[in-house]
Amino acid sequence: MLKYFFNPESVCLIGASTSPEKLGFKILKNIIDGGYKGKIFPVNPKANVILNLKCYKSVSEIPDKVELAVIVIRSDVICVLVEECCKK
Repeated sequence: MLKYFFNPESVCLIGASTSPEKLGFKILKNIIDGGYKGKIFPVNPKANVILNLKCYKSVSEIPDKVELAVIVIRSDVICVLVEECCKK
C-alpha cells in the first residue's frame, strides 16, 4: 500500500551513522528535523545511540512494527537486508 510509503507510522534507517559527514547521519537528522511524528529506528551494528535515539544492531531486533525502511548501505548487502525487512 502506498500509505506505508507516504504516511508511515514507523521508519527504520538501515545504515544510520554517528558521523555527521555521512549520508546515514544526514538522512536521520533530516527525518528528525523535518518534524516526522512517527517512531524512528536507526539501525547500525556498531552504535548504541544516534541523535538521542536507541540504535538497533539489525532490523530483526526492532521490537515494534516497521512500516518503511530506508536503506543507506553498500549495494552488495542490500538483498540480504531487504529479505530481513520482508520477514519483519
